Amino acid sequence: MAKKQERYNQILQAAYDLLESGNFQNMTTARIAALAGVAEGTIYRYFKNKRHLLFEVLDFYGQAIADRIFSKVSSRQNLKANLRHFVDGFFLSLQQDVPFFRVMHKVLSEIDDPEIYPLLRDTFIRHSKSIREVFEWARQKGEIHLTDEETDNLVHGLWGIADGFMIRVVLQIHTPILKREVNYMVSVFTRQLFNEE
Repeated sequence: MAKKQERYNQILQAAYDLLESGNFQNMTTARIAALAGVAEGTIYRYFKNKRHLLFEVLDFYGQAIADRIFSKVSSRQNLKANLRHFVDGFFLSLQQDVPFFRVMHKVLSEIDDPEIYPLLRDTFIRHSKSIREVFEWARQKGEIHLTDEETDNLVHGLWGIADGFMIRVVLQIHTPILKREVNYMVSVFTRQLFNEE
């Protein structure tokens, strides 16, 4: 079992490395196999096709980043503490995960594939639920009073702010990004929750 997981990880890493240095079209299974040190047929034991492998690469690395961003967020803390931890984790990610953001940006701008869209949409929804959960905890504790629609709008707005920062680091626009910028944007966006004017 450990050997199987090791091969799976080798294939994911090889595909990621090829995406980082090139693009999806040039990420052939032959090149992935050579870089991973496995036979080309081995790839198909783990992945249905190249699209499935692409999705798994994006999901695996994206989930690892999300886990780090949310690592200190907890239902036991109040909303302000959770937002502070979210900002800290996200700011660290902006410094450490630029290569992944570049890969994601390339893939999203390169691929026009109706089979990939539902998979990426499901990933977006799963990550959105992680953000939403933070606000649900606060709602359950009576810290904030939002409707479901208002909560969804807040989640999507924060996602948009995060996406804007990720695009800035990818395109190197007004970088380096300072932590106070991230704090400011999140505080402006969430100010009404805490009745701050």
